Amino acid sequence: MTAARLAALLLLILGVLTIGTGGYFVFVRPPMLPEDVRVTGVSAELLAPAMLDWLRIVFQTLGGFVAGFGIFMVAVSVHMLTRRPGLLEWGVALGLLVAFGRFLASNIALHSDYLWFISVLFALAALTAVGFVWNTRRGSKSA
Repeated sequence: MTAARLAALLLLILGVLTIGTGGYFVFVRPPMLPEDVRVTGVSAELLAPAMLDWLRIVFQTLGGFVAGFGIFMVAVSVHMLTRRPGLLEWGVALGLLVAFGRFLASNIALHSDYLWFISVLFALAALTAVGFVWNTRRGSKSA
């Protein structure tokens, strides 16, 4: 096995584990972990329900970015293994939509004062994703 292939396989494993970590943050992680209580000295029972809801949204946002980064890593590793640029482009597009889609959803839930800016970021991410997918589809028609 070549060093490049080994690196690609390790990146694939890291990407899959990173996607799983992001999923944990989005779907499973409680607002306060035992280490959060140790560091802050405040247990979840002492926090206002609104603070727990806010923490949940914050960690879901982080999870979206972590999952999006994991998708990027998987896309890069699959491209390294297969040399198929379309898979890389689709992976980047999906990673952008997951990361910035979760960011937008969180800011909508928070009624953020900066929703306009987050919406611009999401629109740029979505346009970029469409560009990647469009390029992939155009490339497959000319092949």
